Amino acid sequence: MYKITFLFLIFSTYSYAIDDYKAEYRFKSSQIDIKGVRQLKIDDEGESSLTFKAKSTLARLYFKTIFNIQADAVNTKSYEIEIKPGFVNRDQKILIDANSNQMSSKGRDEWILKAPEIPVVDPLNAQIQIRIMILNGFKEFKLNLLEIKDGSIESNDYKVTAENKVCNVGETQYSCIEVTRLRENEDRKTTYLMAKELDYMFVEIKDVNPKRTDILTLEKILSLG
Repeated sequence: MYKITFLFLIFSTYSYAIDDYKAEYRFKSSQIDIKGVRQLKIDDEGESSLTFKAKSTLARLYFKTIFNIQADAVNTKSYEIEIKPGFVNRDQKILIDANSNQMSSKGRDEWILKAPEIPVVDPLNAQIQIRIMILNGFKEFKLNLLEIKDGSIESNDYKVTAENKVCNVGETQYSCIEVTRLRENEDRKTTYLMAKELDYMFVEIKDVNPKRTDILTLEKILSLG
């Protein structure tokens, strides 16, 4: 499946458009419940970005990925994370420099490695690659995901597991597909609900593992396109 997906990404042409957006999302787990703003900026000719910023009296979350898209393949340039609630303090920034052929991480997990020879996605922009795959008709595919703890590249399997699920955002109802990510030898499951009417924008992301359950839900679209 990976070979088929990779060849598709090389020879495909853009048959869709992913619009810029700004939206309010709610992040909830057993440890935190906070609202913030996600913003996507797509530049077909240069660097694109996706950010999530949330702040309360008890916590501050900041995620940012910078990437480019070539022949439908998302490729990470940098990934940054800052989490400062009372129960954890985590800062980390990853840079991938094609010119020096080096990939490095500073912060909680520090490492320096040779840059990957294939396009890789990080935990945030993987969501853009998932949208591209779904918009191009894939029902099952693999992505090469960067592991931020040590810089390794792990293959992740994704599959459409439901075609017509009802999703509600405020008073608006959408028809969603469900995409499920499963990883071999890991007791973890991630499901994504994506609204058809919004070109498969994420309405909910739910990550379940033995330690906790994290849920990100769309609360309100602030701007689209």
